[in-house]
Amino acid sequence: MRILSLILVLALAGLAHLAAWSLPNRPVPLDPLPSATLKSVSYAPFRDGQSPLTGELATPAQIDEDLEVLSRQVSGIRTYTSLEGLQVVPELARRHGLQVTMGAWLSSRTDKNEEEIASLIELANRYPDVITRVIVGNEVLLRGELTPERLSGYIRRVRAAIAQPVSYADVWEWWLKYPQMADEVDYLTIHLLPYWEDIPAGVEKAAEHIVWSYRAIAERFPGKPILVGETGWPTAGRARGPAAPGLVAKARFVNLFVRLAEREGFDYNVIEAFDQNWKQKLEGTVGGHWGLYTVDRAPKFPLAGPVVENPRWPLHAGIALAAGFGLMAVLAAAGPPLSLPAFAALAVLTQGVAGGMVHAAAVALHWNYYPQDVALGAAMLVLSGALAAALLAAARRLVGGGTAAGALAGLGRGTAALLALVAVVWSLLIVFDGRYRDFPAADYPVPVFGLLALGLIGMAVRPAGTGRAAAFAAATGFRDPRTAAAGSGRLDAWLARGLILAAVLIVLAEGLLPVDAPLRGWLRGTGAAPLSAIDWTAPNREALTWALLQGLLAVPFAVRARLARRARGAEAPPDAAAAAAR
Repeated sequence: MRILSLILVLALAGLAHLAAWSLPNRPVPLDPLPSATLKSVSYAPFRDGQSPLTGELATPAQIDEDLEVLSRQVSGIRTYTSLEGLQVVPELARRHGLQVTMGAWLSSRTDKNEEEIASLIELANRYPDVITRVIVGNEVLLRGELTPERLSGYIRRVRAAIAQPVSYADVWEWWLKYPQMADEVDYLTIHLLPYWEDIPAGVEKAAEHIVWSYRAIAERFPGKPILVGETGWPTAGRARGPAAPGLVAKARFVNLFVRLAEREGFDYNVIEAFDQNWKQKLEGTVGGHWGLYTVDRAPKFPLAGPVVENPRWPLHAGIALAAGFGLMAVLAAAGPPLSLPAFAALAVLTQGVAGGMVHAAAVALHWNYYPQDVALGAAMLVLSGALAAALLAAARRLVGGGTAAGALAGLGRGTAALLALVAVVWSLLIVFDGRYRDFPAADYPVPVFGLLALGLIGMAVRPAGTGRAAAFAAATGFRDPRTAAAGSGRLDAWLARGLILAAVLIVLAEGLLPVDAPLRGWLRGTGAAPLSAIDWTAPNREALTWALLQGLLAVPFAVRARLARRARGAEAPPDAAAAAAR
């Protein structure tokens, strides 16, 4: 009978764990598109190990493979340079039936600009049937690398040398800031990226924002043809206000925009064809994950749906379930037989720890690319794993009739304190320099809920005569309840204060939207979006989740600090205690 009860407990814990993986990954249907193909997508050929920053370029054979893949889903492509091996694009595009919007990358480097302009002119004249239009410069005014006058000079040279329409591409507000540029081009190329706006918009509000921005340009420059040169959504990275990256979010955005473009008659280009991991050096995780395809050239989702947020969730769930059952087997065999309630508590705890660690590992392995990012992700996994081991060992001792102290007690105290310190520092970095910095929320469910669960177990099995606070403090501090108040508690107090302060700052700086975002736009003279564009009902859930995790993590430290302070007061001479009370 006992064996059946234990199997039932394990089954229920496993089913709850499986539900935690499956519920967020239910298939999301999409509305049918008016066409099976997209008009145009941004194309850069760089695979992992290749980058314009290092000069490692794609081969013509790789570019040919890319265009063959894209030809099944798009009608045209946009390039950002006429160099870096992309000189072969027009000829290969002709072979695959693709039209090309060829670009010249301009910067503050005059010599490189001359090479770009010469190559663009030569290619446009050689392939007039493939290159249907060109773009001279991409966001070079936004970056401040050229003046409008110098940019106009390059544009005039190209217009005089080729027959195709010529444009310049920049974020839509910059056409309002430099309206004189409209006279230099045949059509306007505007970038509409709700995720990157000074006042970000979520997918739900994206259509409204895009139409508003497009019409602002159309009304300012009546009769001028407009190309939406960039629009899209990232699948990974940090949230900005209500704009949260994700696979379902990108699929919904692309689906919404294509239907909107058909209805409104927009000419458009989606950013971008393939993920570009090298961009993470410039723009963080989010910069490398705007592709319709992965860096390995696999489609991320079908345009007609349905879409699953994490297509690999069955694999991740299977690994997590197996790890959870394995940990439970180790704990069950590590001491005297467990009562049914103790067995159930450990079954839930092991499944939770396994699920949290697998999720954190999946995030770290999937999104990190550069060595420093990989090293940081690995370090966070090592710290969380060490704390998880200490938590499980302490929980086993508690439910088995012992105390939370043991061989791993020091490791538990040290890693918990270090993770708390990392959380505070990380939050301060986000508050003061967070544009391209991810929230580390995936690394903290195991430390946060593991410590709280350990504290609750300590309270449930506390020895007679031990208060609830002392039992909670002893368990989360990996101590014997009789020495729960050992130490000065000053480190605990400072960590608790730091975590609470960091949580408050995150809420203030990121809870609704990045607080500097509208200020940045207004200060640089492009604050075209009104305050009414802020979606007050859609906060930054990722930021609020991270703030909540920090607040919960502060609880064990705060309880231990308070207990130690009370113990010091009780031990102090009467006069000193009275003075401390005053």
